[in-house]
Amino acid sequence: MARSLDIAARVSVLIVLGGCWGTIGDPENTSGPCGDIPEPALKRLSHTEYRNTVRDLFPKLTFPTLQLAPDPTPHGFDNDSESLYAAPLLVTQYNDAAGKIAREVALKKTMVLPCMASAGATCGHQFIADLTARAFRRPLADAELAPFKTMFDTYLAAHNFDVALELTTQAILQSPQFLYRIETGTPDNLSSPYDVASRLSYFLWATMPDAELFSAAASNQLGDADQIAAQADRMLADPRALDGFMTFTRQWLETSRIDRITKPSSEGWSEDVRAALHEEADKFLSEIVFKRGGTLSDFLLSNKAFIGPDTATFYGLPAPAAWTEITLPADRRGFLMQAQFLSATGHPDHPSPVQRGLFVLRNLLCVELGSPPAGVNMSVPAPAPTMPLTNRQNYEQVTAEELCQSCHKVINPMGFVFEQYDTFGRRRMTDTGLPIDPSGRFGTTTFVGPHDLLDFLVSSEQVHKCVVGKYLTYATGGQKTTSRDQCLVDDVTADFAASGGSLTGMMKSIATHPRYLGTAAQRPTPIGGKP
Repeated sequence: MARSLDIAARVSVLIVLGGCWGTIGDPENTSGPCGDIPEPALKRLSHTEYRNTVRDLFPKLTFPTLQLAPDPTPHGFDNDSESLYAAPLLVTQYNDAAGKIAREVALKKTMVLPCMASAGATCGHQFIADLTARAFRRPLADAELAPFKTMFDTYLAAHNFDVALELTTQAILQSPQFLYRIETGTPDNLSSPYDVASRLSYFLWATMPDAELFSAAASNQLGDADQIAAQADRMLADPRALDGFMTFTRQWLETSRIDRITKPSSEGWSEDVRAALHEEADKFLSEIVFKRGGTLSDFLLSNKAFIGPDTATFYGLPAPAAWTEITLPADRRGFLMQAQFLSATGHPDHPSPVQRGLFVLRNLLCVELGSPPAGVNMSVPAPAPTMPLTNRQNYEQVTAEELCQSCHKVINPMGFVFEQYDTFGRRRMTDTGLPIDPSGRFGTTTFVGPHDLLDFLVSSEQVHKCVVGKYLTYATGGQKTTSRDQCLVDDVTADFAASGGSLTGMMKSIATHPRYLGTAAQRPTPIGGKP
């Protein structure tokens, strides 16, 4: 029979262990371009961070899928600190998840315990001290450990070791110190070494600190620029850095959009194709962008990609037996001309210049146009069969009204440059038997086709600032940077330019910046290159 920690016991633990956090002071920059720093936000773990942290807390165990209601993404990322409150449904789901995890811990205790269960309370207390220090991302004082030890001893006396282990584990996993990143600060109003360790790990890895980071924090080895830079280099060389990069990139590029589209099966669409397009994007971003340089130019202009048995047809290529790296045909470059992006921004039977244009504006240029006016008919009717129109002409006709043009005069020309690719991302030269016009513009800049657009984007200062802003929004948990953060924005932007647009270099630039970490360490020499 499944056991559940009684409500009174859970509440008493939450009250007794209620934590506090200090004000993080300005790192020796009160008169510079950065003003005073407010208290750090109380951040609930995003579901990605939660699942990764559970994985790393119990690396020898495998758990069933933990069902959690989707996190809100008001700024495009699921770690937005102001939105991650614990709704009643989520509290119930946390309880269920903690129960599943705790049962597995009790069932496989020999793989988890740092001691022999036959030692009874002595072993239980050792387990509690070890687990809470890792789960709460800092060592606990005796007074903080006491409620958990008392709980364990009570259930041990009333039942047995397994019950005590299971229910105490449940309590730990439902404590605010686990579910939230609660920073303790220092008497000098700076980040504590353990705060720094968590900021590094949750930004670079999207998970808890590892043993080496905990050791560095315990020995006060996260206090100066060289120590922090050495840890950042080590972490960026770890496979978990790719997890952190992909956590950011998948959300920035909205790759989950492919999960919400449908296409005609008669045209070759299937769930296997959907999964393959996900894989296509992941392979390009992880292999071509992250592992081989990580530059914005690689992302926008690389002629390398991966095709598989289910995606080769979109490129007019023979299907390989397995995933294969290819040199793209001359008519394609970069992420925006690959099948995953083009399919994800298409309707069932025609491509969407609106979705494609909005993506470029929102995610690469940081142009926000707001929502359509209330009551506007957003459907695109099929052209009349007696007077065929191209997809472009149809969209121009439907969005011609003045009310629509206030936004669509910016959106449409940006999306029309992709009209030579159909809703599957296949190359086409005509549409309804008519020639395709792939010209477009942004402001006073005109494009003959998509290659002009890519060349514009890769050299655009606005794009560079936008990408830096996106990464900073993710790194700070959705906290919008203001004038008081200008030193961070300026330094990271300068590093990004000096590194040739290195996305991996930007990870290090943010991670080691004293403004981001809330430390008194002097800023290291500008990155200027790749880690």
